[in-house]
Amino acid sequence: MSEPEYGQYNHNQDQDAQQPQGQQQQYEGPYQAQYQGPTPVNDPFRLIVEELSHRSVNAIRTVIGIVGAAATIIGLALLLVPGKTLIVFTVALGVYFIISGLVRLITSIVAQGMPTGWRVLGIIVGLLLTIGGIIVVKNTTLSASTLMVMVTLIVGIGWIMEGVMTLAETWAVPHSGWAIFSAVVSIIAGIFVLINPLSSTVVLVIFGGCALLVLGITSLIRAFTFGKQR
Repeated sequence: MSEPEYGQYNHNQDQDAQQPQGQQQQYEGPYQAQYQGPTPVNDPFRLIVEELSHRSVNAIRTVIGIVGAAATIIGLALLLVPGKTLIVFTVALGVYFIISGLVRLITSIVAQGMPTGWRVLGIIVGLLLTIGGIIVVKNTTLSASTLMVMVTLIVGIGWIMEGVMTLAETWAVPHSGWAIFSAVVSIIAGIFVLINPLSSTVVLVIFGGCALLVLGITSLIRAFTFGKQR
């Protein structure tokens, strides 16, 4: 096969210069690569809000709202209601984790359009939070020292998992500042509880109530703002 003559695929630059900007004639030849744009990255953990159905967006907003409302109510109760004993704190945190776990679990199963990695992670975290909450609620009759260790371990690990889950959900979502803030607070709260397993009941209850209140308020804000930028 003979080589194309020089200039066969060249064009008149003076003619192009007279064309309006962006309307110059395009010439292609056998040696011109066809640019197709950037290759899309198939990231199983990237949640693209625009690709979710309207029903899935509403489901996610409902999840965030329910968890936020539960955290706010329980946090206020721990801070305002008198008689804050270790058992009261244990039951309150157990109920919170059961609600959070079940809502995450159900949503991860039924919502459409979620990335595979996000769905699997949601199911795992939902199961672990639900099981942890049930264990806490069913063992309130243990001795004070044993109950304290069990609560700090489950609560600390649970908060860290929730924080990591929130980061995995929103790291690539635009306008996710409140979500990132909520995740950081959750992780810090979990670490604080784990490194202070022998804190007094009063300190643990006050810190837990404050952490739940902050997490609840930020989650409610997320529930109102998630998907609004579609």
